Amino acid sequence: MHKNIFKLLPLLFFCLLSHSLFAQSDTLKVLSYNIWNGFDWGNDLERKQKMTAWLKEVNPDVIGFQELNDFTAEDLKIWANEFGHGYSVLLKEHGYPIGITSKEPIHLKTKMQGGLWHGMLHAETFGIDFIAVHLSPHDWEFRRREAEMICEYAEKAILNTPNKQLMILGDFNSHSPFDWKFDNENPFSLKRNQLSDSLRRVQNGPNAYQTLRDGTIDYSVISRFLSLPLIDTIQKKIAAGEKKTFPTPMVGQDISKSDFEKYRNRIDYILVSSNLESALLEAKILNQGTPDILSDHYPVLASFLHKTAK
Repeated sequence: MHKNIFKLLPLLFFCLLSHSLFAQSDTLKVLSYNIWNGFDWGNDLERKQKMTAWLKEVNPDVIGFQELNDFTAEDLKIWANEFGHGYSVLLKEHGYPIGITSKEPIHLKTKMQGGLWHGMLHAETFGIDFIAVHLSPHDWEFRRREAEMICEYAEKAILNTPNKQLMILGDFNSHSPFDWKFDNENPFSLKRNQLSDSLRRVQNGPNAYQTLRDGTIDYSVISRFLSLPLIDTIQKKIAAGEKKTFPTPMVGQDISKSDFEKYRNRIDYILVSSNLESALLEAKILNQGTPDILSDHYPVLASFLHKTAK
């Protein structure tokens, strides 16, 4: 019996070595960031340089960008290399583009623009499907239609395949039903949107864009994504009072200091398929320090346990 055990030891050692070499666990850091008009359409080089330095410090593996205004695909490639990402893909070269950058090769799956305000970009990297989005900033019904289109696409193209992992990330311009209590206790944002909607109605009539649903916050857009089902990474990891992604002090000059914290709300997300929930290590909104001066939005960061081939 002891002789048989000794015969099995080399095989056991080989299996352990193989697991170490070919399925090593590592951390995958994913960032979502609306960078505000592409650094003023390429004119604010100082802000771009500061963001580049900050991205190198944070060192994410994958980034979903919104508002890459005035960027070409080549511009994004050059910039991504500056913060350590050798791979990039851009949705379009006009309007408010969406982009994805990564340390690993990116496999483009779909670019979708029709019926969407800014579009949708689907690519695979690190063995995970990423969908970057930027929904309408002006109309809740348009966002509802966008959510339906994107969710139907995700269901058919990705989630109907067993074991596929998905992240949908970006600026959703929508509130989460998980944040209703914070919204009720901090109505400043609601009141400003009510004023904006009423002015649009006066100017454009009954068919004017309305960001609110009958004067109240609409939660149906994020609810649709959660119903796929997707997991809200931030909801899992941080307290309600810290869930603020917009605005930063860069656009808060017209708001008194006492009202500013009440005005902040959450409209940026990293949502993931349920088979990634157990791998989620950390999620946070980087809403202090340097990001105060980088954009009008704060970035969202999520870290996952990820098996990588060696």
